[in-house]
Amino acid sequence: MKTEIIQIMAGAAMLSAVTYVPILAREGLGISELYITFIVGAYAAASFIASYIFGRAGDVYGRRIVIRLGIMLATFSFSLLLISSSLEILFIVRIANGFCVGMYPGALAAYAYESKMKMGRFATWGAAGWGVGTLFAGYAAGFNIYYAFVMSTIFLIIAFASALTLPKVPRIVVNVPLFPVKTFKKNMHVYLAVLLRHGSACAIWTLWSLFLYDLGGTTFTIAIVQATNAISQVVFMVTITDRIESKKLVTIGLIASAITFAWFPFAQNILEILPSQVLLGFSWACLYVGALKFVTENNEDRSTASGLLTSMLALSGVIGPIIAAG
Repeated sequence: MKTEIIQIMAGAAMLSAVTYVPILAREGLGISELYITFIVGAYAAASFIASYIFGRAGDVYGRRIVIRLGIMLATFSFSLLLISSSLEILFIVRIANGFCVGMYPGALAAYAYESKMKMGRFATWGAAGWGVGTLFAGYAAGFNIYYAFVMSTIFLIIAFASALTLPKVPRIVVNVPLFPVKTFKKNMHVYLAVLLRHGSACAIWTLWSLFLYDLGGTTFTIAIVQATNAISQVVFMVTITDRIESKKLVTIGLIASAITFAWFPFAQNILEILPSQVLLGFSWACLYVGALKFVTENNEDRSTASGLLTSMLALSGVIGPIIAAG
């Protein structure tokens, strides 16, 4: 259960911060939405760089050391959100957050695969963390917005404690070039599919919590919306994603995503958003698990290939705020 604990706790920490940082920025610090898009984009850009560097490092130096280093630094950097009281401090802290959370996902996915864990099950625990984490953080934020980040830090402390106990697993030692062009080309169709979908999604997610807030949501009802998405992901990841071939999953995920995004503009209140979150959970479960299965099943340099997938997700997080700012 060590890998599962890391996934659920790290997932809880990430989405808690992603959800409540924009609310802190606008409602607590008076930062304009334009500058919030810069903060979100900088976070994603830092994650993109780290994913590229440390995905390869997981193949070269070993999975466990990269996982432990990334989560340790993430724990420290997320604690700095508690002293983020201005635009400048929050901007710098979120860059640090993004870099740290980009360090370990590629190595963790490779470690899970080599531990004989199915990728649907692996992704399930991350989604479960999103749901549980946002509910706890949303409840805490109702007392003080900074308490959401206390919860994020606690989640990461638990994840780091579990990472320290990870056992060794057999792995193939591979020589990975500094610029893994061959690996990228081999998986390019999957990477580009993820980039296309998630770039569009991140244009929405950049100011998503503020959109929900303006629809009349409280910190806790926003958490319920996020948890509905996450719980739906868990259900679909557990029941269908390990039974369907990876390329079919990606195709289904893209089609379902297009339908989901078309729903959002018609919502007039937060209750009307909830049904779309079930379809959103289905679409992401299919796309993400499909992509993860493909890169882990078809590459020996799994940490590098998974790290490049994480880089595509992070790059989407750069493209999305640019679209949102426009």
